[in-house]
Amino acid sequence: MTQSDQLLVLWHQLQPQQQSCLLRYARFLVQEQQQPPESVASSPEPAAISTPLAIERPQQESVVHALKRLKRTYPMIEADMALLNRASQMLMQKVLGTPDKEIIDQMEQLFQQCYQQWYQEHTP
Repeated sequence: MTQSDQLLVLWHQLQPQQQSCLLRYARFLVQEQQQPPESVASSPEPAAISTPLAIERPQQESVVHALKRLKRTYPMIEADMALLNRASQMLMQKVLGTPDKEIIDQMEQLFQQCYQQWYQEHTP
């Protein structure tokens, strides 16, 4: 049995609400895959930056674009496991139907908290 067949069998075993969640998650994965890779050369050296960059939040922004924007805004913050875990939990909320604006607000707070912690550790 192919993976497509397995997926179809599992799909039919799900309740309609779970099917909807799975479909939203699949769309999210496709959207993430279609994003062009970020240019590493255009990013400033993280160690040289001690304040967040002023990258404005667009009015219409997806969660994936927001995460990329926040990573560019706070280049000094290394993506450790705790940050990645909390960000992935927020992305899962998207799959469960939470509006993008609400998730992006939470992500911005998370990055701001991580920056403040970084700042306290790296300033005399």
